[in-house]
Amino acid sequence: MKKFHWDNKWIFILAAIGSAAGLGNLWRFPYQVYDNWGGAFIIAYLVILLLIGLGLLIWEIALGQYTQKWAPYALWSVKKYFKWIGWAGIFTAAVILTYYAVVIGWGLDYLWYSTHSLLTSSVLPWANNAKDFFFWNVLQLTQWIETLGNLSIPVLLWTIATWILIYFATFKSTKSVWKVVLVTATLPFLTLLILAIRWATLPGAMDGLNYLWTIDVDKLWTLSTWVAAAGQIFFTLSLAMWIMIAYGALKKPESEIVQSTILVALGNTIISFLSAIAVFGTLGYLAMQKWVPVEKVVAGGPSLVFVTIPETIHLLPALQSLFAVIFFITVFFLAIDSAMSLVEAVGVALRNKFKNLKTEIWTLIVVVILGISSLLYTFGNWLYVLDIVDHFVTAYSMLFIGIMEAIAFLLIWRKLWEFIDQHNTCLFKAIINKWYFLVSWILSIIVLGYLLYKNIASGLSYGGYENSYLVMYGVYTLVGIYGVSILLNLIDKE
Repeated sequence: MKKFHWDNKWIFILAAIGSAAGLGNLWRFPYQVYDNWGGAFIIAYLVILLLIGLGLLIWEIALGQYTQKWAPYALWSVKKYFKWIGWAGIFTAAVILTYYAVVIGWGLDYLWYSTHSLLTSSVLPWANNAKDFFFWNVLQLTQWIETLGNLSIPVLLWTIATWILIYFATFKSTKSVWKVVLVTATLPFLTLLILAIRWATLPGAMDGLNYLWTIDVDKLWTLSTWVAAAGQIFFTLSLAMWIMIAYGALKKPESEIVQSTILVALGNTIISFLSAIAVFGTLGYLAMQKWVPVEKVVAGGPSLVFVTIPETIHLLPALQSLFAVIFFITVFFLAIDSAMSLVEAVGVALRNKFKNLKTEIWTLIVVVILGISSLLYTFGNWLYVLDIVDHFVTAYSMLFIGIMEAIAFLLIWRKLWEFIDQHNTCLFKAIINKWYFLVSWILSIIVLGYLLYKNIASGLSYGGYENSYLVMYGVYTLVGIYGVSILLNLIDKE
């Protein structure tokens, strides 16, 4: 099998930023800021980033670079019985990718409508009711999962288009990925800056932006604020999906580690803060237009991106279609890089195991299998399944894998620290030392363990689905991920 490497460290940095800075930065980070007391959350976020997130990110990248192997085999080099955890992370990434690609399809559908409106000078199609447009026109959502929804043809076609784009962006691994990330990982900084400046200068925007810098000192010492910040850090840095181990394995063994990883974390943080400025400026303006408090228009997740912000764009005094195009281009760029990295995390692990097939063939196999699976989410009743599967994967699987990962770190921390130290050219070398990593790993086990405990203690309930057989879709997903991982580990004798 041909061994691929990043051409230089800047290509790696852009690719890693593209992976980390996804839709979660746009729709999860701003809502977490609002839901966890504004400035208090931001302070907690930055502290947790420095104490835990950066250490875990450096470790994942370093493990890949040190072993030159992908997740299952990199963890196998730590302890043989950790290999199945590597496979569990790979299959978790695969499950996420099946519905993430569909979300990209939603964004492309909106981009199509926005571009058509711009070129024809027509009114944006969601002008009358953004919520109904998204749920009924685009998704063709049913009242409940038992009702088989209509197949949304636009979403189906754009999802297929998304998989085609993903394939041609990744089919030669680093040799094709770097050409894409030069555009997709850099332009979001510009487009988000444009949106942040425009929306922060709208009437009423300051009412929304106050959430960013108003610090409630009492809330700063609230445990829930710090736990929420830790969860956001864990998810936003693409940890425990083995993306960063795969990207580290694609680095040349002699490459420096710490400085480039700090730049990745910094780039991801900038994207998050630009997103928050843009979103809170938007919410303040929308609240003023509706004559309601900001709290009444706050939303997170898909509703923020596909309902609240499109509604605000329609209410802009001018250039509505232009800003719609800019916004949904931003959505696409943020999402496609993350999707590409998930394909790489899955693809390189399989290529490492089955070395006889060419990279182009393995990438095609991954894209076709996951692409066919994702088509289920284009039916109107499968949004419910998407919601519950996403919850179970992120609330249980990723947290469990993260804990096991941190334990694995502790088993070889001295050896890996020596490797990191040899490849550390950072100005903060005196601070980022072996004790920093030891504290980071111990804290991560405590925090992730607490998050997992909270989720398990809440029982099999989520979003109004309590005591419903719908939760079994989430349970079946977890059983499938770990069942296949253990089975593959048993038959894999390497």
